[in-house]
Amino acid sequence: MIVAALLMSLGSNAFTVPSSTRTSPLFMSSTTEDEKLKLTKKEGYVPKWKKKETLADLTGTADLSAQDKGLIGSVPITFQQGKGESATLIQTTALPGQPLKLVASQAGQYIKYGCGKGECGTCESLCNGKYLRPCVDVVPTDLEPDAETGKYPPLLIQVKGTKAKVVSSGKFFSAKSFLLGFWNNLLGMMGFVRDRRKAKKNWQERMDKEAEIQRLTEEKKRMRAEEAAMRNPQAQ
Repeated sequence: MIVAALLMSLGSNAFTVPSSTRTSPLFMSSTTEDEKLKLTKKEGYVPKWKKKETLADLTGTADLSAQDKGLIGSVPITFQQGKGESATLIQTTALPGQPLKLVASQAGQYIKYGCGKGECGTCESLCNGKYLRPCVDVVPTDLEPDAETGKYPPLLIQVKGTKAKVVSSGKFFSAKSFLLGFWNNLLGMMGFVRDRRKAKKNWQERMDKEAEIQRLTEEKKRMRAEEAAMRNPQAQ
């Protein structure tokens, strides 16, 4: 009875969790993911990079089908980027002989290109077990429609995934980085001295060889002059 009366006198404030306890690991372990994000997010935080909205995002037509977008075609094409659960699929239709680069652009599928001539292989993709290059290749024209339905078989084009470049923020050099830099410079200087000695040795050998060639040439000239003098003694 005494314990019950004491709890009633304290009221509901006795069971509230202080704000300092909410940020403790024990408290956060029992919170949901949304509450964790609210607690860890700083007030007034402004992200440095923002994703640019495309025309489809602005008009709200990103989730429309190919027919609703006005894309015509008889060959169903599915662009796949990535593998597993993180893979993204974009379905569209195209006409036989239509450039794949145009088909991917109309469907909203990003493909990284390089030379644009089909030589570098940057945009190389896998289509139903065969490799092709969307920058120069077109939708296959040798597809045979189904005899019963009259529809073309679907094409699955697996596009290479893209990776975002990670740019680290500038930080002051540590003592370890200074020591490693000094060690690298020392190794570079030692290699320079070694290569310089080798180059000097090679240069000396080349000079000795050229001097030997010059001596042999002069000796050969002298022998020819003596032979010519013996043949024509009157010329002297």
